[in-house]
Amino acid sequence: MSQEPVKVAPSDKDDILICPFDEGHSILRSRMAVHLVRCAPNHHGSKKVNCPFNITHICTITEMKIHVNNCPNRSAFEEFVNPDRLTAPCMLPHEMKGEIKCSENWDDGPDDPTYNPSANCAGKYLICNPQGNPPAVRRQIRDMERLRFQRNNKF
Repeated sequence: MSQEPVKVAPSDKDDILICPFDEGHSILRSRMAVHLVRCAPNHHGSKKVNCPFNITHICTITEMKIHVNNCPNRSAFEEFVNPDRLTAPCMLPHEMKGEIKCSENWDDGPDDPTYNPSANCAGKYLICNPQGNPPAVRRQIRDMERLRFQRNNKF
């Protein structure tokens, strides 16, 4: 079998390929991956392997050794592994050199205490939600809330 699935006839939108497992199957290129997932279990004894760069490239083991060196999808893998070997290096935002001058200094700001939500809610008319507790604890929380509201003259 060849390295790449054989083209049968081009159509308007997509190429038609031959299944590497069964030559009687003609599949659109866009549907080949789905077809191979369904067709491969029916041919488990065929001793064919998948290309590490494109799952739709299926060959015998001996053909795969040659295919891996010449696979058209290998270039994307090489760019991922060796990004410094790109032909046109682009400058990423975090790699920009230079100093940005600013007159602000956030360390000189006012010393504000940290926010304490329980202290903030203690003096306000907010109801504590006692869900998830046993009935005795919920009853106790409701009683404590009633007393707190009466002390604050909000109830």
